[in-house]
Amino acid sequence: MISRYNGGDLDQNLELLRLIESARGRGYEFYQHGFLHFAFECGVPDLGMFTLDPRACREFDVKRAEIEALHTFEALVEMLDNGRRIWRRAFGEDSAGLRPAYGAFCTNLYLALAVLGHEWVSSRIPCMTSFLRSAGQWKALLDFRDGIPSVPQRLPQGLWEFPIAGNYGYRLLNDPARIDSMVALGLEEFEIYADRNAPMLIVSHWHGLQEPRDKGGSFPPRPEGMGYAVHEKLLPALRDTCKARFPRMSELVAEVTAAGFKSHPSESAPEDSRRFLSHSSHSPAHEWRCSGCHCGDPRPILSFPSG
Repeated sequence: MISRYNGGDLDQNLELLRLIESARGRGYEFYQHGFLHFAFECGVPDLGMFTLDPRACREFDVKRAEIEALHTFEALVEMLDNGRRIWRRAFGEDSAGLRPAYGAFCTNLYLALAVLGHEWVSSRIPCMTSFLRSAGQWKALLDFRDGIPSVPQRLPQGLWEFPIAGNYGYRLLNDPARIDSMVALGLEEFEIYADRNAPMLIVSHWHGLQEPRDKGGSFPPRPEGMGYAVHEKLLPALRDTCKARFPRMSELVAEVTAAGFKSHPSESAPEDSRRFLSHSSHSPAHEWRCSGCHCGDPRPILSFPSG
């Protein structure tokens, strides 16, 4: 959730707050996704993100000095605290974690979050393939980049970094072939996360439910866009692998902390650490029954943090 969006403070949107409280009562979890939500709010995005937003790239070229001034420790504490004040008025508590807009980050962001008492941040993107394909680069190869951890790591500032996984349904044409292609990519990436004993925090956006994806035609029943068509196929397919579990983010943080994850993916994780699957959007906490091997293992589906 964004604390101030299009000029309106979250705590003043009473209709939305009623929906959120109803959802929280059913097991949803909500976390902060920035104060205003723009590309350089929390730092500089992964350079691959400029493929999705060329305007941000041009802005960085023209206004680099002004952008860097936003990222002093003092400026970031003030910005984050402004968002925290709105969040407190809305919910009577602080957000335990932050998913920065655009996945932007800097060292001062981590320090400011730690000083303000955050437990975790989710900003690094080990694999940009789904982001590039959703921007039209359908020939982009699967690429987990060296040097960017795909497992949770404890930062020197004391908080956890939970890397961001795929963005499989963003700016995607309402085309069954494209949807199935993204589902296949998600399953392929999941196998890599599973092999690394890493949680897979899938990204989703509300835009797909409202913005037209194909000019001049659509595939019912989504005339306004492709909706969550990828997730509707991908999540059950992940469940059926019998390798996935769907914890809430609060549960994931507690279990990763208890498991003592290593700080870099090249280090082997403890053998008894369990594999996790997480997802960043909103969904009720129900239970799946594993249908892949008929083991009957109950698997709670995740309450998503905001994406």
